Amino acid sequence: MYSFREGTFIGNPILILLKDGEPVFEEAEHIRGLKFGIKKAKMIINTMIQIEEFFNSKGKKPPRDLEINIPPGKYDISCCCIKCIGFPRGSIIIERPYLKIRSNNTHIGFGLVKAEGLISLKDQIEDFIRRNDNRRWL
Repeated sequence: MYSFREGTFIGNPILILLKDGEPVFEEAEHIRGLKFGIKKAKMIINTMIQIEEFFNSKGKKPPRDLEINIPPGKYDISCCCIKCIGFPRGSIIIERPYLKIRSNNTHIGFGLVKAEGLISLKDQIEDFIRRNDNRRWL
């Protein structure tokens, strides 16, 4: 079962993805947990259709190395996403598909397990944005 724990990073609010009450993969030697703040939360919501496609296809879609540009959307943040295979963790390459989302100089990447958590907690991500964003959204 997925959930979030809220925290702070350099005084800014963040969400930490949990599975069964523990950070996802944080105990694994080469894979980190998933933590993100307001901007990355907006990027995740803006690309949720691509995240769902990635998860539902078990990492087969979108096609590898095809950059998909996403218009600004609800939170006025344009993004692009790309599916890659093999993500670096130190000197190790983990040979699994992952989705990388980028907006200007900010990026976030995750595989199938974390994608499942983000999909199941979409409403909580949006609630986090509403409660913590300094800008007002109509």
